[in-house]
Parts: sequence; structure tokens; C-alpha cells
Amino acid sequence: MPNTPISVFVITLNEEQHLEKMLKSVQCFDEIVLVDSGSSDKTLEIAKRYGAKIHHQDWLGFAKQKSYAMSLCQNQWVFNLDADESISAEHAALIQQSVDAQEADAFRIYFEDIFWGESMSPSSAKRSIVRIYKKDKIAFPTDRLVHENVRLIDGAKLSSIPGRVIHYGYHSSDILMTKQNKYSSLKAQEKFNNGKRPSWLKLLLIFPLMFIKAYFLRKMFLSGRRGLVHATIDAMYGFLKEAKLHELHYRTRSKKQQD
Repeated sequence: MPNTPISVFVITLNEEQHLEKMLKSVQCFDEIVLVDSGSSDKTLEIAKRYGAKIHHQDWLGFAKQKSYAMSLCQNQWVFNLDADESISAEHAALIQQSVDAQEADAFRIYFEDIFWGESMSPSSAKRSIVRIYKKDKIAFPTDRLVHENVRLIDGAKLSSIPGRVIHYGYHSSDILMTKQNKYSSLKAQEKFNNGKRPSWLKLLLIFPLMFIKAYFLRKMFLSGRRGLVHATIDAMYGFLKEAKLHELHYRTRSKKQQD
């Protein structure tokens, strides 16, 4: 019985650092669709080398950009990877076997974040995201500005696949903090757009609560000083989301008073 064809799709902008690892790791799948929003480095050169179907689309936002990329895939089953992620040959085989079994409509996969050049402790909690699915069984939350995890359509059956996607996008303190700062701005703006009111209590408690969750409950303490730094930056992300929401409301109120 032939393998069920799977399309891999990825969105890019100046991703030459890790893209080759990602593309090399998914050569076993039927199709690779890459949607670029204006790279000026070697991203497109690398993509051509590995047979990706390249399309250009000016930036629409994370969810809309990924939704557009998915729409270009010719197969019903799709697998979304980011350019700074890759999988092993064994993991790719497990993915193909799981899809071939046709026992679910979507699959959750787990991630191993590389930080300071190494994986976190194998005993710490690992992120998981629904990234493999039938196109007609999910929807992208196009109202979100960030964290564009798909929503399952009613009745879709979800399962999970063992193994871990290797993620290089948080590999240094500087990069992790820069991304969390960017994401917190987008999330605060999204909440503001949706009429979310800021909370003094949350502003006060969000940092220690998120630190406790990351450092102790997710067991980042098992990674030594790397875990302490990672948990602190994760907690700072939570604090910045709330702080920036407060700032947006404060500036809006001040402007109305001046007018």
C-alpha cells in the first residue's frame, strides 16, 4: 500500500541559518511548500536546492500567512514546520506511519527546545502543538496576531505522535528574550483590540506565578542555570504581556484627556 501523500509547508523571512536542516529532514515527504515574505539572504537559494515549491506573499500576520501557505498544498494531509525546526529520520517515519493508519484527523507533536547549544533536561515538560492534520479538519485563528495554533473543527479526532521536533529558534538568551518581547507586544495588542481590560492583580502576580510554573511544575530546574534563565525569560513574557496591555490603555486614556 503506497504512503499517504503529505505536504510540508513553511513560512520564511531570512531563515538561512537553520532552513537547510529543516528542508533536509523532510525530503521523504511528497511535497514542500515554502511561502516567503521578502528574504534578502540565501533563504530562497537554499529552498530551490531542496526542491521546495516557492511562493511570495507579503506578510499577512502569522495565522493568515500560514493559512495561505496551507492553501497552496496539493495534498489533504499537511505538516507545518517552522524554518528553525527539524525532525529525525525515525520521527519522519513515525509521522508517515501514523498518517497512513488513518486513525485520527490531526496529530499533536512534541518539541525539544535547544537552549545554550543543548537540549533541556529530558525530564522537563515539553511543548506540544497540533501541527499535522487534514486541511478540512482545522482552521487557523486569523483573528490572532501571534500563537497561531490551529483549532480543530467539531468532530475532528486528535491523537499524538511520539518523538520530538528539534527547535533551534530559542538557542540563546538574547534571541529568546527578543522573541518573547516581540510576541508579548503582539499579544498585548491582540487583547487590546478585543477589548480586554488590564488587571492590577495580574500585573503584580503574573511574573512569580509563571516563574513557579516554568521552573518547578515544568521542571526547568533540572537544567541547572540554563533552566533558571529560561524560566525567568518565560515569566518575563507573561509580565510584559500584561504591562504592555496596561500601557496601551494608559496611552489611550491620556490621549482622550488631552483631546
